[in-house]
Amino acid sequence: MRNLFQIVALESMNNKKKIKRSAEEYFRRYLRIAPLGLALWRSVEARHLSKVKLKRPILDIGCGWGEFAEAFGQQIDMGVDITPRDLYVAAKAGMYKNLTLADARDLPFSDNSYSSIISISTFEHIPNVAKLLKEMYRVLKPNGILAITMETEEVDRNTFYRPLFKRMGMGFLSDWATNAYNTKFHRHNLPSKEKWIKDIENSGLKILTTKNIISPLITKLYDFFILTSWPAQLFRPLIGRRKVFRPKFAENILVKIFLKYILEEEKVGTNLFIVAKKPL
Repeated sequence: MRNLFQIVALESMNNKKKIKRSAEEYFRRYLRIAPLGLALWRSVEARHLSKVKLKRPILDIGCGWGEFAEAFGQQIDMGVDITPRDLYVAAKAGMYKNLTLADARDLPFSDNSYSSIISISTFEHIPNVAKLLKEMYRVLKPNGILAITMETEEVDRNTFYRPLFKRMGMGFLSDWATNAYNTKFHRHNLPSKEKWIKDIENSGLKILTTKNIISPLITKLYDFFILTSWPAQLFRPLIGRRKVFRPKFAENILVKIFLKYILEEEKVGTNLFIVAKKPL
């Protein structure tokens, strides 16, 4: 008979294998629909979100064209976005039971409507975070769960190109790249981790988990490969989303090289993963 130590060790090993399989699934799905840099970043977010038990109905704020839900592999009850074209594309993917065109700061839902709310790398794109959190709190059921990821001020300093430009004495080029990135991706907020946490606490939500995610290495890899993502972007004006053509052997090679970085448990991170609960 196995002793308690052996049982615990076996369970731990099985859990690690399960996490590795899940992370590899997320990464492979993302490699089929997104450029490499983004696949690395989003797979890390998916790995952390997969540890949260989400009760239905689930609301996804900032769902875009449904790329994350597609790779995450879980159908969502309601997706909200402010861009009509993105919602049209998300509807065709079939990962959302319902989709709504709305400003996340003025949600067209009744109080206490959703048991779980997720929002993946959306907060930094919306001005007036206090109003956004107020609406999230309102539509979340008592004892409901909010699971979110957001960028922090530590992202830019851990990119690949911009710090390199500064070391080369071309600070002006680094500043231009930051401004161009913020404009292109509509990034409005990039506060400290402490500020994000304070904003969530001030909303009345009780924080259950605060985790540093997206290691500096993943951030650098994302930035390094961003120049290789332009072919995929060419399809967005035509079909409303990116399109990648990556043969299976290339996918296998990328998984073999990069999966270990996705699986690394971050000691430091440029982003935050926060799980919070609405009190009863």
